[in-house]
Formats: sequence, C-alpha cells, structure tokens
Amino acid sequence: MLRRHVTGATKPTASEILDRLEVWGQKLGLEATRSLLDVLGKPQGRVPTALVAGTNGKGSTSAALASILSAAGFRCGLYTSPHLEHVEERLRIDGVAISEAELGHWLRRVLDAAGKAPPTYFESLTAAAWLHFAHHDVDAAVFEVGLGGRLDATNVSDPLLSVVTQVARDHAPQLGWTLTSIAGEKAGVMRPGRTCLTWPGRPDVERELRRCAAVCGARLVDAGDGVVFDRRLEAGHVSLTTPNAQYEFRAPLAGGHQLTNIALAVRAAEEFCAVGGRELDPEAVSQGLEAVHWPGRLEWVEVEAHGVHRRVLFDAAHNPAGATALHSYLEDTELRFDLLYGSLAEKHPEQCLPGLAEKADRITLTAFVHPRAAAPETLTPLLPAGRAVVYDDAAEALERCLTTPSSPAHALVVTGSLYLVGEVRSALSDRYGVPVAARELVTGFRR
Repeated sequence: MLRRHVTGATKPTASEILDRLEVWGQKLGLEATRSLLDVLGKPQGRVPTALVAGTNGKGSTSAALASILSAAGFRCGLYTSPHLEHVEERLRIDGVAISEAELGHWLRRVLDAAGKAPPTYFESLTAAAWLHFAHHDVDAAVFEVGLGGRLDATNVSDPLLSVVTQVARDHAPQLGWTLTSIAGEKAGVMRPGRTCLTWPGRPDVERELRRCAAVCGARLVDAGDGVVFDRRLEAGHVSLTTPNAQYEFRAPLAGGHQLTNIALAVRAAEEFCAVGGRELDPEAVSQGLEAVHWPGRLEWVEVEAHGVHRRVLFDAAHNPAGATALHSYLEDTELRFDLLYGSLAEKHPEQCLPGLAEKADRITLTAFVHPRAAAPETLTPLLPAGRAVVYDDAAEALERCLTTPSSPAHALVVTGSLYLVGEVRSALSDRYGVPVAARELVTGFRR
C-alpha cells in the first residue's frame, strides 16, 4: 500500500511519506540500510564523510564542523537529527536546508528502491541525505549519529574521520545501563587506521574508548591535548590555541560547555583537512564559527508581547547532563527567570526539573504533541506543593507565561525536551512573528 501511494500518479509530500513510515518505529541495525543503499548505487561511497557520535553536544559540534569546512572551501553537507520544527532542517548544504519538494523527490526514490520492505523513518531520511549530497557533488558531509553509533543507520558509510562527544546516560534500553556499555556503542563509529577524536571525560569512559580503538585499530586522539582557551570580555571573543594553530573568533554559541564542542569541531576540521592534504586557514575557522546558528540550544529570542519587551531562552536540555549544563549557564549569568518545562516520560525529569526549578520565580508545566510526553500532572510531585501551575496545551502555556510573568524584566526559559522547544518556538513565531523558522535559517557559512 505504501509503495503504491508513493509511485502512483499522485506524489505525496515528504511529510506525508514520513508520517506513513512512522508506523515502522525505530530499528537498530545496518543491513537494511546497507542493502537499500546498494540498490540506490551506493551514494555514501561518493561522499567524504565525518561521523559524529556522542550523547550531548554532537549536534552543536556537527553544525560548527560543517560551517568551518564550508568556510574553508568545501561544499559541505550536514545531516542532523531530530529536527526542531520541520524535517527539512535535517539536510543542509552550506547551511541551507533542503526544500520540501526535493526531499520528497529523494524519499520517493528511496521507497521505490525499498520495494516490499519499507525502511524506517530514520533509515529513509539517512538514505535520502546521501542521495542529496551525492547529487549535489559535496566535497564533505558531516553526519550526526542518531542513536548510539555501532548499529545506527549513519554508520554504513566509511568515514574519513570519526568524533565522539560527551558520553552520558541516555537511551539505556537500547545502549546499555552503564556508561561503559554506552561508550562501547558510541565507539562503533571508529574505523581501522582512521582517526577518532574525543574530549576528556570520565575515566571509565576514556578507558572503554581506548579499548575499543585498540581492538579495531583506530587512531584515538584526545582533542583536548594541547588546547588552550583564552576568553575575552569584549564582545564575547575567544582565542583558541591547538597544537597546530591559534584562532580568534566571536563565540557563536552561548554557554561555557559549548566551548568544548567548538574546540572539538576545530580539531576535527584540522584533522579532516589533513586527511585531504589541505591546510586549514585560521581565517576560515573564524568565519565558519561566527556563522554558526543552532536554534533551540541556548537560543535567545526577544519579543514584544502585549506591549511589553520580553526575552525568551530556548534550550533543549532533554536529559540530566543537558539540564546540568543549562543550570550552570543560569547560575553563571545570574539570570532571573520564569520556567516553562515539559519532558518525555523516559528522560528522567526527576533528575532534571528540581535543579532547574530552584532559582525560577514562576514555574509552568506543560505537555506537547508526542506520544511519550509526560503528563504535566505527573511532574508536579517533583516540586514543593503549590510551586507550579499546569497547562496541558503548550501554546496556551506560552501565552500565560508571556501575559502574566513574575516580572516583565525576567526572562522566560523554555526547556525540558526538544519537542517542547520546537512546538513553543513555532507558537511564538506564529503569534508574534519571531523567531525565524529553523528551516529558513542559514545555520552555517554560506559560500
């Protein structure tokens, strides 16, 4: 039925195709994707790839790396997941998102090649990304791993370079209940004789990554070795020194934790260029980093709501490690804020919400459109009695937060899930005209 709809006289849109594929759920494993890409002519073999795994920070690192490579003269693709508002955000070339029409074209190609065994939502998008990038003759592509690494659909390529960002507990049913097992799954992106960059973390994680590198014959590089930051107060400028060069730029992403992601992206760009026998111009690094936009991650938006100027901070702190990073940012900036929070039930809100709520002046709990969204009533016991108000509809919750703030001078922090951030961000844009839709943003250096 699905194939007949896709290949018939009427052509479904990308969103319609993906909606139908969602019934197949999530599936780990490489054989289906590999077989599908074989039928499609192995487009992944025509795309020099950097593969980025990790628990937190892999999206920011991927976006920064792609922008640097674009500024350095590569025609660079970027594939990320999940999306914030629209699925087209996931596939970009030189920072520009694919059009819905072109994504629909590639997805119909994928479904036609799949025959009677439809791939999953993620497998289809991943195959479409390689078709898109190969068709447009990209010189490089940065692929963010969806889940884990070893059995993720992105891992069917032969990356020139692999990166593993921060490893923390998340997706335990699929990846394992210990940091060691999770690190082992992430290490599946390593390749014999190729470089894998990591950043210093917990000793047990580092030991497991070293063990995996030794087993597969990868060259494991501590990206923090010899790296020095010099933060400057004027206009948020940063000086970054690596073993290869010194770079100066305006920090593109808020939060001290993002400096680690930026440094990892710079070191990855150095390594990627070295593999191709190219030198990385420090000016290209500065231009690439200063062009990075990563909506929904410590993203500030200013809005005029009911005649009052308000500041809204969006951050997809969707797990305990992300919540800790956001909490540190709020502490460091001494921000006075109201909190709008919603979470997926399995993302351990009991470990995230209490810390974020400590300094909030007013707390609103809400839900969002997702089958696994936690009912806001189930979150209230995590806070002292009477500390929070509940609205089941996220758009209504946003409006209440804007019209009845604890103080007009206080920021509104929207966090807890990427799905909530996307839904509230869209509602704010629909009602007040800001911010720009994420798929309309050029997220990196545009050549």
